[in-house]
This record gives sequence, structure tokens and C-alpha cells, in this order.
Amino acid sequence: MRILFLTQYYPPETGAAPLRAYHFATKLARQGHAVTVVTGMPNHPSGVKQPRYRRKLGGREESDGVRIVRCYLYATPRKTFFTRIANQLSFMFTAAIGGCAARKCDMILVSSPPLFLGLTAWFLGLVRGVPFVLDLRDYWPHAAVALGELRNPRAIRAAERLERFLYRRAARLIAVTPGMERLMLEHGIPRHRISLITNGADTEMFTPAGGGPAGNGGDGRTVIYSGTHGLVHGMDVILDAAEILRDESDAKFVLVGDGVAKQDLVREADRRGLKNVEFISSRQPEELSELVHRSALCLATTRGGEFSAGTIPVKIFDYMACGKPIVAAVEGDAREIVERAGSGIVTEPGDGKGLADAVKTLLGDAELRHTFGRSGRVFVEDEYSRTALAGKLEELIEEILASESALCGSHFKFHYYLGIKYTLDVLTALAVLIVGAPFHALLALAVRLDSPGHAHFTQRRIGVYSQEFTIFKLRTMHRETPDLATDLMNDSPMKVGCVTKFGWLLRRTSIDEYPNFLNVLRGEMSVVGPRPALYNQHELIELRRRLGVDLVRPGLTGWAQINGRDEVELEEKIRLDGSYVENCSLLLDLRILLGTFGALRRSRGEQRGPRRSTEEQR
Repeated sequence: MRILFLTQYYPPETGAAPLRAYHFATKLARQGHAVTVVTGMPNHPSGVKQPRYRRKLGGREESDGVRIVRCYLYATPRKTFFTRIANQLSFMFTAAIGGCAARKCDMILVSSPPLFLGLTAWFLGLVRGVPFVLDLRDYWPHAAVALGELRNPRAIRAAERLERFLYRRAARLIAVTPGMERLMLEHGIPRHRISLITNGADTEMFTPAGGGPAGNGGDGRTVIYSGTHGLVHGMDVILDAAEILRDESDAKFVLVGDGVAKQDLVREADRRGLKNVEFISSRQPEELSELVHRSALCLATTRGGEFSAGTIPVKIFDYMACGKPIVAAVEGDAREIVERAGSGIVTEPGDGKGLADAVKTLLGDAELRHTFGRSGRVFVEDEYSRTALAGKLEELIEEILASESALCGSHFKFHYYLGIKYTLDVLTALAVLIVGAPFHALLALAVRLDSPGHAHFTQRRIGVYSQEFTIFKLRTMHRETPDLATDLMNDSPMKVGCVTKFGWLLRRTSIDEYPNFLNVLRGEMSVVGPRPALYNQHELIELRRRLGVDLVRPGLTGWAQINGRDEVELEEKIRLDGSYVENCSLLLDLRILLGTFGALRRSRGEQRGPRRSTEEQR
């Protein structure tokens, strides 16, 4: 496979994001796949570009079998909302250029945040005719809102629209923690579209000190925290514990890393006069491993709250791989990991006294430290080895490509066909909506004059990748029509009473579907494709998904519509939909469009007794 990997963060940068990207890329390369990484100029987390990369607009490298394309981005040590946006947007545009210049690929993998980079992946997917997968390390923008980094209501709404846009177009979404997976399910993302691939440890690099038994080593007094000093980490609790223990023990707290919260932590430690706290800048993994080896125990912290309950600090896995005992001021998924591994003591986030007591207990009990260290090493080898996690990613990519390889009867690759079709759809929708605007206004006025109520109505439908969207239609039924399932046959008294006089004309000519062109313009529908299922037609949705029908956008008209429309039984409709995706092409789409006019002339299906709910008909 040829994989294009978009990530803003990559070594020599340090931290969870670049290391996750590095291990995915190198492990896939070792399996014989051609991997190209498009990334930025190293500056994370300090915001200062490393000397080798300053005053450069771009560059190419090769490392560990991975081709690396470096792209310019705006970087500054000043961390404000506007500087962060400038940093992310600048890379979004330059990564698009770098991605276009990179070698051919079969799949795009994009790491988020920043979520803006997902737009780059979507654009490159259209240009290159390949699917893209979103690797979500944070559930943004919900994470930014929970942390107070994003407060403006308009900005939040815009970010949520971007989120929905990308989630509906990504071939698959990768969640990094069970908590993130739960949040995605709560926000209506279908379970089959989410893959859980957690963070883990490089068990080849992070090993027990000297290759000896796990739990050994350390000077008996050093307590280390390694990793990003961010807002989400709640590291004030470490200073609280250090202040409690400065007169009760000889514990020395070493905080390794950088981040937006570091300056405030340094100032606060100086204000309190904490001589038992030392700050060290970020280190490369090899150096970090040595620092962990020299410690007696390791710390992990998160800020309390609903959002933090779904986060798992990556450092926990590195500590376990090194065979070190852990004191973790965490909750939720992280608490479960430490307790299930039997690798340390868990305290409440923000509880300085609890953290101090746990540190004191472990520093005074070497045997307990060894027990926790050994248990953690076994646990991470069995369940959280990065080699195994990269294998899960490889299986996911192969599954997606296999599901699409049998589709599309044209001479184009499936996603080339989709890209060309998407362009034609947008141009068609724009032309129809602009030219037909006066006609649309007259129709809307006629609907309102014919019966009280809004001229349009909306309805929940299922679109590409079985994602839910809102469809727009002209109202054909009275406003007071009961919202319950009914048998609306031609001779049904209820139907006669529910459908308006003008509604009969709209339904006979299918003009009530005219506002669907708004959905086409929004990228939710196509001019030609299987008609979108109702949100509660579970059997139809599942059968379509098994045949890969949900890999194409639903259409205003389709193969089933010109071969019987609503007269056909469910099994036959599924067969026709499956036949369409297996043979879809621009020529077949043109044939369906021409056949639609004939179907409308015959007034088939719609007027001969479909059984539909009043919700669908209104």
C-alpha cells in the first residue's frame, strides 16, 4: 500500500503527537508499505523552530524508511488563540501543496488536531481519488470548549460545522481512548465508523533499566513527571505535593517537558520557594528513557472534569514499559488502566495531599515499587505495544481499501469517479438553484397559499458512510398531519385528508424534491445515487452498508427509482442499489438521468400505493 500521512507534529519534535505519528509511519514502512509523511517545521511545543529548519520554506528527508516532506508553517512562542489559528491554518495550506507534490498514494491518513488539517486531507482525497482516515487524538472542538480555550459562540458553531463536514466524509474515524469513543457515539456517529486504536509504548525503546527485572533501578528519591505541560494535565497538584513533602521527606520532583503551562508552573514554584522541584526541557525518547530509569517512581496527572475522564496520558504506558511504579492523579479511563495493570497508586485529580501520601508510601517501600513495576511491564507488553497498535492500523487501512476495490464499473478509480461526480454535482446544483430561484419562490408561495404552515419541511435521512443528515423538501401535506406510521394507499381516506391539493401535483411530478439540490450543494447528496433511507429504516440501512452502498452519496434519483421506484420490494431495491455501486460510472449516471424522465412520464411507484409514514410524506 502507498500511504500519505498528514501530521503537523513529527520528530525531532517530542511529545505524544509526534511519537504516535512516528511509530505508525515507521511500523507501516517496516511492513513494506510506501509511507510519505507531510509535516511541519519542528517547533512543538516551544513554538520556536529548531535551528536546522529556520528560514526554510520546505524540505525533503528520509528516515527509518519513511519519506518526509517538510512544509512551512507560522510558529511563535507566544501562545494566544490567534497565533494558534495562524499556526494551524498556515500548515493547512502548505500541507495541501506538499501533498499534491508527494508521490502517488492509495490512502490518506490525517492526524487531528488541528482539525483544519482534515480539510487538507479531504481536498487531497478529491484530487488524488483516494479515501482519507481521521486519526483523532483529541475530540476537537469539544476538548477546546471544555478547557475554556474556545469560548466565542460563533467560533464554536463554525468549528462544529467543520467537524460534521469532515466526519461525514472520512472513510473511518480513529478514537484514541474509550472515553473519546463514547463521546463520538453520544454525538450520533455510528459505531461501525469508529475504530479504537489507543496510544501505547515503544516496548523496544522503553525497557527496564539495564535490561534487568522490571521495578529495579532508580536512586530511591527522584520522582519524575515527563511529557507536555499543558492545561489539560492539571500539574499544579504536583507543586502542592512537593510543598507538603519538602519538610517530610527528601523526595525530589523532576518535571521534564515543555508546554503552554510551563512558565506559570515555574513562576509558581519560585513563588513558593520549592527547592525540591526541578524543571528540565523536553528530551528525545532515548534521553527520556534514561531519566525515567534514574527515577524511583513516576507521576501522571490530569485536570479533573468530564472531559479529562476520557483522556489517558501517554506517559503512563512509557512508565510501565520501563518497569516503573506510577502515582497517578487521574480519573476515568486512565484510572481504569492503572488499576487494571496493577502498576501503581491512583489518587484524585487536584488532591495534593493524596498525591503526597502516595509518593511517600512508595518511596518508603521498595518491594511495593518492584511489584508495581513488574505488573506494569507485563501489562503494556500484552495490550499496549505500539507495534501491535500499528498492526491494527494496517488492518483497518486494508479493510477500507478492500471494501472499495470491487466498486465502480468505469475506467476511473472509484474515488476519481467520486471526485469528478462531486464537481459535476456542485456545478449542476448551483445552476439549478440560481436559474430556478424564481420558480422555487413561486412554488413556496403556492404551498403556503394552499395550506397554512411553512413551505418547506426537513427530515432525518441516512447518507454516505451511513451518517445522518437533514434533507430539505417542499411540504405536500397539511401541517396538522399526525406524526405516525399510516397506510397511505391511493384509496386511503387518511391520505385524501392529509395531502394538500397542490401537494398532489408536487408529488405526481416529484417537484417536491426540488429543495434536495440544497443538499447536493452541501455535499450531502448527489444528483444520481440510491435514494436516502429514513433514519429509522434500520434493515435497509444495514443491508446497504454490507453491500457498500453507503460508500456513495444518496441521490435525487437512482437505479432503483427508474426500475420500479417505490413499487419494488425491499430485497429487489437492495439488489438494484448493490448493482449500481458495483457498476457505477458517469455513463451509467447519464443513463439513469435519461431514464428518470421516462419514469416521471409514466408516474410510476409514487401514485400506485407506496406504504410510507406521514413523517416521510409531509
